[in-house]
Amino acid sequence: MNALNLTDGDITHRKEILQLLEMALAQKWQFSYVKKAKNRVASHALQLVSVNAQDGTLSVSSESPGTQISSPGSLTIRAQSGGVSIIFQSRLAEITGDATATKMSSLQHFELPYKVACTQLRKTVRVNLESITVVPVILYMVNGALIEGSVMDISTSGAKFRVNQDLGQELKNLQVVDACKITLPNGLALQTGVQLIGMINDEDSNISFLRCEFVHMRSQDEEKLDNFIHDMLQQVESANEPLAD
Repeated sequence: MNALNLTDGDITHRKEILQLLEMALAQKWQFSYVKKAKNRVASHALQLVSVNAQDGTLSVSSESPGTQISSPGSLTIRAQSGGVSIIFQSRLAEITGDATATKMSSLQHFELPYKVACTQLRKTVRVNLESITVVPVILYMVNGALIEGSVMDISTSGAKFRVNQDLGQELKNLQVVDACKITLPNGLALQTGVQLIGMINDEDSNISFLRCEFVHMRSQDEEKLDNFIHDMLQQVESANEPLAD
């Protein structure tokens, strides 16, 4: 199975839902649940603690001490990281075992959802670099391997990379991509953690296109990237200005 494609739409395949939740756990996504009280809807913070594929459950704890989640039906749970937001419905799971210990535990267990809705949060300006300049990138895998490519487009929240090889086998798991180093035209380099959210493989041309979100970027690299995007946009505007008579 190829890496998940976290674009707008629904994920319904059980293995992909597990993969998504395991990634959210590893990268400490911000979770919350929605609760309606009378005519008001309130959001309460959650922490995803574990994902159990065998039992078909996920375990969460409330960030408010002593708070227990109770819902006779399905609960709406949301999560967000970088430029991706997900939402799904889930029911409290019946866990067998020591009832007293379960009641005293701060953890609560929910059934794995049958559908997860994904939404891209498009809040940043994205600049297409292919028609302007070549910007090389090195992707670092968790196993220590390096993959070289180029940046197709970029924003302050993420980028699209082109790699001249078919990565369909290497990148089956979303978490195998760990970080990247982008060398800007002015000689500056920025390094940041990345989250692979989508991949398209062109087997005939032996090319892969990777969509990644930036995570854990340092403030100095954020400033470098912001200045670079500003400069590139100015170049695009200058090139599109009509010539004076």
